[in-house]
Amino acid sequence: MGPRFRQDDHLISSLLDLANLRFARVVTEAASPPLSLPLKDGIDELKSLQSAFQIFSDQHSLADSFAVLGLGGFWNPALKSKLYGYLNGLSQELFAMNGTNTGEAGDRGISTALRQNLESDIPYPVYFTTHKLDDDPRVLASIGKPLVYMDDDHLTISFPMTPWSGRAALLPQTSGASGQP
Repeated sequence: MGPRFRQDDHLISSLLDLANLRFARVVTEAASPPLSLPLKDGIDELKSLQSAFQIFSDQHSLADSFAVLGLGGFWNPALKSKLYGYLNGLSQELFAMNGTNTGEAGDRGISTALRQNLESDIPYPVYFTTHKLDDDPRVLASIGKPLVYMDDDHLTISFPMTPWSGRAALLPQTSGASGQP
């Protein structure tokens, strides 16, 4: 992912945050009024949208599905284009669910996992993250707790990434902790 994003690689986390918010489960405090189903927020809204529009299906590319949901960001058209190009490029990678290859390409595997999750009675919230491509070039998905402070299970989808080595050449050269050249 890094080389495709090049100088925008520091913005990848904001795109993941956007997706994580979109696929989150709504939780209210005890003092809040009880929520009634169907919720029109987070994963429950996506469940309704999937049912009505089949957003994640074989008829749509993963990039198009993300675009329909506004997951490319709105503030940087070049970054959005890079994200959609990256998602399309996942067709060259394998997809693994719970450590086992599914036989699907990365982009199709993500669409399948999201579709199956959204079609379940109570879908898992989804957490998007990254891992180093050198450690595993596959797109990795699993069910579990993505972060130590989250107690509920999620469908976690991890994108393989590699750093952009050209970034260092663009940064100011410093010597020592003072930051002085």
